[in-house]
Amino acid sequence: MNNAQSAAAFEFEGVTKIFGSVTANSDVSFSVESGTIHGVVGENGAGKSTIMKILYGMYHPDGGTILVQGKPVRFKSSHDAISLGIGMVHQHFMLVPTLTVWQNVVLGMEPKKWNLNRNNSITELNNIKCQFGFQVDLHARISDLTVGQQQQVEILKLLYRKAEILILDEPTAVLTPQEVDVLLERLKNLRDLGKTVVFISHKLREILSFTENVTIMRHGKVVETLPTSGLTESSLAEKMVGRKLRALPVRKPVDTARSPRLSIDNLCVEKDGQAKLSNVSFDVRPGEIIGIAGVDGNGQHELVQVLMNVARDYEGKVLLDGKPLRECRTYELKQKGLAVVPPDRLKEAVVTDFCIRENYILGHHWEKEFVSHGTFQMPKIQAAVKSALETFDVRPREPEWPMSGLSGGNQQKVVLAREFARPVELLVAAQPTRGVDIGAIEFIHARFIQKRDEGASIVLVSTELEEILQLSDRILVLYEGKIQGQCLRKDATEEKLGLWMTGGQQ
Repeated sequence: MNNAQSAAAFEFEGVTKIFGSVTANSDVSFSVESGTIHGVVGENGAGKSTIMKILYGMYHPDGGTILVQGKPVRFKSSHDAISLGIGMVHQHFMLVPTLTVWQNVVLGMEPKKWNLNRNNSITELNNIKCQFGFQVDLHARISDLTVGQQQQVEILKLLYRKAEILILDEPTAVLTPQEVDVLLERLKNLRDLGKTVVFISHKLREILSFTENVTIMRHGKVVETLPTSGLTESSLAEKMVGRKLRALPVRKPVDTARSPRLSIDNLCVEKDGQAKLSNVSFDVRPGEIIGIAGVDGNGQHELVQVLMNVARDYEGKVLLDGKPLRECRTYELKQKGLAVVPPDRLKEAVVTDFCIRENYILGHHWEKEFVSHGTFQMPKIQAAVKSALETFDVRPREPEWPMSGLSGGNQQKVVLAREFARPVELLVAAQPTRGVDIGAIEFIHARFIQKRDEGASIVLVSTELEEILQLSDRILVLYEGKIQGQCLRKDATEEKLGLWMTGGQQ
C-alpha cells in the first residue's frame, strides 16, 4: 500500500439493488483504501459486478449510501462517476474495432465547442504511456491488436480521463499467462503512483498475488473484508462458497484397445494466405480427455471451428466414427451426440436478446421433447429449464430472465447445461470455465470426468494449464499451428508445457 495514502477511496454503506424479484445486492457495506489494489471475489451471481456498476454510475442503488473520498455521492450516469475520477474496464471490452487506439481513447471526450486537437491528445497519451509503462501503438487499429493490448487501451482510456479509482472486472479472463504477468506489473505501477485499483476475479491465485485486501461476497451480501496476506487459495475458496471444495472423482483408466471416436490426420488450415494449422494429427478414444494447451492464437480457434463443423475449407481428414465430419449436417452431429462449448459464448453460444429459456433450447427446438405438431410444449420446456438452472446453480433461477442480465459465468453455466442435457458422445469444449467461479469450476470439472467415465470423448481446449493438468488423459501443445509436444498427463509438468508453449523443445 502507498503509506502516504490510507484514507478510504470509497465506501459502501448498506447499499441495496433490486431487479424485479431479484435482490442483486443486499445491505452491502465495505470500504477500499486509497493507493491499494483491492480484490472482490464471490460466486457467479454474488453481486460483485453489480455493486461496482453502482459505483460507476451505470446502476442506481435502491438503498444505502456511497461515499467517495469521504463525501456522499449519487450519480445520475457514468459521466458523473468519470468526472469524479472513477473508471471501469468491463469484462467484455467496449472498443470500436475499426478505429485506431487514440481514436478509441478520445471517443466521447471530444470538446463541444472546438475541434479536437489531434496532436495535443496524442502527446498527452504518449506521456501517459511513458508514465505508466504501457506499450501499444496509438495509430494501430483495434482489430489488429491482441486481447492483452486491447486491455491496455481500455486502461489508457481511464487514465486519459484522469481516473483515480480504476475498476477491473475479470481482467485476466481472456489473457495468456504471459499477459497476466504484464498486467500485474502495470497494476503495481498504478498503485505505486497513487491510483486505487479494484480487481474483480474468480482466479484466487491472482487475487492473492495482486491485492492487499479482499472483499468476499455471497448471495448479494458481503461475507467479510480482510487482508489477503493471511489467506491461502483453499481458505479463500471455502469462504467464497461456504464449504470445503471436493476433490475430483477417481477416474477409470483409458481403454487404449478401443477404436478412436474422433480421428484427425494431417489437418491443415490456411487463412488469408497464412497457415493456421499444419499437419495436425491425433485421435480421441471413447472415455478419453485430450487437452489442447497453448498460448491463444496458435491454431486453437481454427481447430475448434473445424470440430464444430463451422469451417469446412481445410485439407486432411477429420473422421467422426469413421465418417468424414464435413459430410455430416449439424442435425446429424447433434444426433450423434456432439456437444460444443465455443470459446466466445457471446458470439457463438448465446443470443443475449433472448431469455434463458430460449437460449436453453437453441439447437434443440426441433426435438420431440419440446415440440408437438409444430407447437412448443411450454410446460415441458419450463420444467426442463428450471431443472437445469437448479442443477447448474444458475442465478437467478428465472427461465424468462434476459440472457443479457446474467453475469458471464452464469451465461456459461446455461451453455453447459444445454450441452450436457443430452447423451454426449463427443464434447468439444473451448475455455469451458472462462469467467466461472471456483465452486462452479469444481462442479463442471466433476461433470467432465463423469461424461468421460460414461464413455464420452472430450477435446478440451484451454489456456489454463491447471485445468489442462487436472482433467486431461493426454496433452498436446499447439505452437504456431503445429503440435510442438505431447505427453500423458502423468508425465506432464507446468515447466514442460510452458516450454512447448513458447516453441521450446525437450
